[in-house]
Amino acid sequence: MSELEIAQWAAPAAQALVGAMMGDLWGSVRDRFTGILSRRSEDASDVAEELEESRQRLLGAEGGEETRNEVMAEWRSRFRRALTQNPMLLDEIRTMLAEFEGDKSAEQRYRVEQHVRTSGGIVFNLGSGTQHNSVPGA
Repeated sequence: MSELEIAQWAAPAAQALVGAMMGDLWGSVRDRFTGILSRRSEDASDVAEELEESRQRLLGAEGGEETRNEVMAEWRSRFRRALTQNPMLLDEIRTMLAEFEGDKSAEQRYRVEQHVRTSGGIVFNLGSGTQHNSVPGA
């Protein structure tokens, strides 16, 4: 599995995780995320604890967009490591995302949005799928 493929699945997995942490579904999906991110039984309790700590950060007084982005980046990195170490997890992540996001269209489920700003420089973005670029003031 290529690094690009790993990144393409780690991002929506992290988005789903953060969404679940902030919503009513957390209790029903927490164990599935724990299972995906920990393959050794001794790691499961550590991962579950880290998930709860992240959830508390999101729900606590320090919440907000910056905290949400930090938590999402942390767990996106964790999903990337998990997929790098065990590419067989991809099927489980795909299944979980399909169940978790049920009736949303594929475009909504796997949409990644990037905002890049430069002043007098050149920006390179790498991605796949449909890309929409705009240059303000051009």
